[in-house]
Amino acid sequence: MRALADIRKEIDAIDNDIIALLARRFALLPEVVAYKEANGLPPIIPERVREVLERNMATARTSGVSEKLVHDIYEQIINTMCKAEAAVMNPTNGQDSHPS
Repeated sequence: MRALADIRKEIDAIDNDIIALLARRFALLPEVVAYKEANGLPPIIPERVREVLERNMATARTSGVSEKLVHDIYEQIINTMCKAEAAVMNPTNGQDSHPS
């Protein structure tokens, strides 16, 4: 049996990986905004939101991870990303945007 301190070190490393992945995801924001602006797309595309949620919940299901947990996490990520996109694309209206 491993020591709890060793297990916690591994958990901390995973947490750092999660944060690094979130940073990579959010670093794509300027490219997403530029594409949407150049192509006349709105900050929030409900079909894409549904697609991301469904795809990640399916992955959770096959990975033995709670679908509700993954849904809630991705809903928060998507909401935050959409608000950031809207704030850049519509500086005066961005704070009121919501992907629903």
